Amino acid sequence: MIVLVKLLLWLLSLLPGPAPYAIARRLAGLWAYCSPDKRRVARINLQRCYPAMTAEVREQWVHDSFIHYICTVLETGRNWFWNTDRLEALCDGIVNEELLLKELYSGEGLVLLAPHFGAWEYLGMYLQRFPDIAILYKPPGHPGLEKALLSKRERGGANMLAANGPGLRKLYAHVRAGKGAGVLPDQQPSNGQGRFAPFFGNAALTAVLSPRLIKATGCRVLMGVCERLPGGRYRVHILPADEAVYSGDLDAALAGVNRGVEKCIAIDPAQYLWSYKRFRAQPEGQPPFYGR
Repeated sequence: MIVLVKLLLWLLSLLPGPAPYAIARRLAGLWAYCSPDKRRVARINLQRCYPAMTAEVREQWVHDSFIHYICTVLETGRNWFWNTDRLEALCDGIVNEELLLKELYSGEGLVLLAPHFGAWEYLGMYLQRFPDIAILYKPPGHPGLEKALLSKRERGGANMLAANGPGLRKLYAHVRAGKGAGVLPDQQPSNGQGRFAPFFGNAALTAVLSPRLIKATGCRVLMGVCERLPGGRYRVHILPADEAVYSGDLDAALAGVNRGVEKCIAIDPAQYLWSYKRFRAQPEGQPPFYGR
C-alpha cells in the first residue's frame, strides 16, 4: 500500500507549478457533488460562523473551499518529492517576516500557531529554512506511512515531534531552550485534552496544549498561515497573537487562541478547511451541531 501511495504522489509531483490550482478549479464542482457530507458540513459551518452571509455568497465560498481542498491533495506530490530550494522558490515572501525573526531569536522561545488554512502542508515545508522551529505532528495509524511521511518532511532538516508523551516532553524542552515550535491549534483534541471555547460565536472543543505550553515556558506566541495564490504561488503570513493567549486563566487563553485563528481565516475565508467537523463535539445537553 505504501508503495502505491508513493507512486501516486510521485506522479502528482510531475505536475508543473500552476497545474494543481488550475485542475482544482475545474474539478471543484464535481468533487463537491461526489462528497455530499463534506459539502453539507461546509455549508453548516459557514452558516453558523457567518450568519449574516447570503445564501449566494455561502455557496460560492463552499465551492471555493473545495478548490483549496483539492489543491491540498494535488500539492502533496510536490511537497514530498520536490527539493526544498524548488519549493521555496514558489513563495512570494513572508508578510511580517521581521516579527517572526524577532520572536524566534529573542531567546524566550516561540510557539507558532498554524491553523488549517490555505497551504498548511507547504507552510511546514517552508519553515524548514528556520532550523530552530520544530513541527508537532499527529502520527498516522500506519507505521510505514509515518516512516515515509517523516522521511519526506525531514529532508530539509525539519525537526518533527510526534504528539505523544515522548514527543511532547521534547516539545516543552525545545521551547524552554529558547527555540520555536509550530503547533496546529484548530484540530479537535482527543477526550480529556480539550475544553470548549468560543470560535466564531460557537462552542468548539479546543486543545489545551498551546495555552499550557505557553504558560509553562513563558514563550512568545505568533500566528502563521500560508495563503495560496493563483498560478501555484504562495505567500506566508505572520500575525500577532491575541494577547489573551498569555492569560493564566485557561478559558480566556483558549478563547484568545480561537480569536487568533479567526484573524488568520480573515485573510481569505474560502481557504479555511470548512469541510472539517470542527464542532462535532458539543457541550452536554446541546443538540448535535451537524444533525443526526
